[in-house]
Amino acid sequence: MSQNEVQKPDVKHFYLRRLHSLLGLIPVSLFLVEHIAANAFILKGPEAYNGTIQFLRGLPFLIPIEITFIGLPIAYHAIYGIYITFTGSVNTAKYGYARNWYYFIQRVTGMIALVFIAYHVWDFRIAPDIYGNEVSYELVAKALKNPLVFVFYAVGMAGTMFHFANGLWLFAITWGITRTPKSQNVMGWISTGIGIIIFAVSMQIIWMVSR
Repeated sequence: MSQNEVQKPDVKHFYLRRLHSLLGLIPVSLFLVEHIAANAFILKGPEAYNGTIQFLRGLPFLIPIEITFIGLPIAYHAIYGIYITFTGSVNTAKYGYARNWYYFIQRVTGMIALVFIAYHVWDFRIAPDIYGNEVSYELVAKALKNPLVFVFYAVGMAGTMFHFANGLWLFAITWGITRTPKSQNVMGWISTGIGIIIFAVSMQIIWMVSR
């Protein structure tokens, strides 16, 4: 076996992981921010939220757009993320450094986010179409008034926001945007702040709707 043949799997993994990182930001993270922003219209009342939903559901070529620019990127990011989770080594017991713990939590929150997103898509995107229900303020409120659903959403959003914020930090390192310890530290504070803000808005949304 030649040296090039030995290196091929590593090169392939390098590019697949870069694609995984890129899709995690574009379009997955961008869609996450847009989705939270759209849901924030709930804070303005039922009419504002229902109007926003009707506008989004009325966009031309909605299903092809959702599949191409949202569904497929999320599917790849999730599937390859699962591969990384089960093939990577966690050594927090031997090396209890902060970054080792961040690596471990990133993998755990990735699985939490996957379950949460799958449930959310089913509950408010697929199931309403199957059963002929219209997505509305009333439908969301009815679901979130269930204490178990509320807790599930709170935990799911917490896990998703950590995965998102830490993913921003990792993206900047992976793509050579932050190369020095100082720039990485600054990016860490920025990504943490973004994650906290989006999580706070998300919690305000589900809290208000559940009352």
